[in-house]
Amino acid sequence: MRNFIVAFILILTISAFSLNIVTSIKPLELIARELAPNSNIYNIYDNYDTFLNLKVESKDFKNADLMIVLNNEIIINSNINKVILSEGVLFYPYKENPFIWSDPLYSVVIAYKIEKKLENIDPQNASEYRDNLLNFTQKIIELSDEFSKSIKNKKISIIDINNLFTHFYERYGIDYKIYNDKITITSDKVLVANYNYKNTTYNNLKNKKVLVDIFASKYNNIINFYKSIIDNLLN
Repeated sequence: MRNFIVAFILILTISAFSLNIVTSIKPLELIARELAPNSNIYNIYDNYDTFLNLKVESKDFKNADLMIVLNNEIIINSNINKVILSEGVLFYPYKENPFIWSDPLYSVVIAYKIEKKLENIDPQNASEYRDNLLNFTQKIIELSDEFSKSIKNKKISIIDINNLFTHFYERYGIDYKIYNDKITITSDKVLVANYNYKNTTYNNLKNKKVLVDIFASKYNNIINFYKSIIDNLLN
């Protein structure tokens, strides 16, 4: 892991004349890329295990112009520009369930918070950041509206095995329960789980299953991340 950190330091040092952004998780990286596609953006946690077990400090990253985190997963020095998404308008959604990016419309709020900070850090390119935010917002709203119409008359009942997508279900009025030992799984239930979830009983069930890469580790575009989930639910 030390080599991992050293590699980041070298990259950020080499890129000293570009805007360097460090994100804690891949979904935040993908959203940041929508806003600042010409910046150098580096992500730290690619999966849930590293997110839980690896502790990183901002001092490990030289020349970082901006750090974007959910909460306190990176120890950030006070003098570094940062966006902490659990603060402000997203405080209560984050407290309810930390996977706030699972709701496409919350990703617009995330993008807005990042864009305002980018304007402050790099005012010469403020108009570009605003335009990119507008374009991203339009794409998300169109996708969200289309899904809302498609899901409206469908009777989908979900059991979420890993408590991943509560914000998504609540946004679109989808019936769901978080799995626990007292829940009886009937054949009509759609089972949602993280893609690397391993459980023999779960694997043997004949229910429709939707596997979600919640940290978007296999995606290079946040819109495609949402589309894959929507397609799996509808088809």
